[in-house]
Amino acid sequence: MGSESGFPTKVAIVGVGLMGGSLALAIRRFCPGVEVVGIDYPPVLERARWRRALDRGHPPEGLAEGVAGADYVFLATPIRTIIRLIAEVAPLLKEGAILSDLGSTKVEICRTAERSVPDGIYFIGGHPLTGSEGRGIDHADPFLFQNAFYVLTPLNEPDEKTEELARFLERLGALILYLDPQAHDRIVAYTSHLPQLLAVGLTNLIGREDYLSLATGGFRDLTRVASSPYEIWEEILETNIAPIQEALDVLIKELIMLREQLGKGGLEEDFTQAARRRAGIPKNSKGFLRAFPRIAVLVPDRPGALAEITT
Repeated sequence: MGSESGFPTKVAIVGVGLMGGSLALAIRRFCPGVEVVGIDYPPVLERARWRRALDRGHPPEGLAEGVAGADYVFLATPIRTIIRLIAEVAPLLKEGAILSDLGSTKVEICRTAERSVPDGIYFIGGHPLTGSEGRGIDHADPFLFQNAFYVLTPLNEPDEKTEELARFLERLGALILYLDPQAHDRIVAYTSHLPQLLAVGLTNLIGREDYLSLATGGFRDLTRVASSPYEIWEEILETNIAPIQEALDVLIKELIMLREQLGKGGLEEDFTQAARRRAGIPKNSKGFLRAFPRIAVLVPDRPGALAEITT
């Protein structure tokens, strides 16, 4: 793979957690011959080596050595760290290298790159629209990017370097979309950040009323993402405030409209439209938070029932 024209021989990944680790495993599986180098803290690198995700690993103080000579460098850390690292990493890269990131918001990251990345280095923002309920390198998955939309936000119009990166990511199974950073952040505010806040608010509302003991499967489905830890969401929300506020305002207006239609016979069309629109959501592409596979087995509620089907 590394010898193919236009493809990398060395890829460095800064941050080898769930996303960075999955990227490393995917490259190792689908792009044999590419050297994969990880930069993270020693305990993480130890787990990554156990997972056979890396050819080499470097601690944070070895950042310069880790990215030296890399064709592609991916920043797979929390957003504020990505923003800080751009200015630190870019001057260390060789002429013609591609610098990208896996951050969930793009405007602040791309603005920083416009100011900080020197000529001869190509910054291309990235956001794979996939994830997992698990966290860290132990839950990294080489198939995480398969049939997952992967947004690229180049600083200018897509060019030869952008197309090169896109072809590489497609080799990992990703479905490439091009967006400008502002459009990306507005879309994810509506499709990801708003549902997260809605799940948090609804769960807390029902919890305050002490109705959770009677919550049905539908409530659990609607609020599943409320279990996401705040430390994952804190920087995402902080770097996309205005689009999220806009989305919340629009939702509030929608809820007021639904409230006013109650008892007036006007809700049937809303239900019909919602069902039709939901049916149009792609079924074979992954979302931001992918649940672990589940197998449902119906058994009687009595002692020994599980033992009968598992032995």
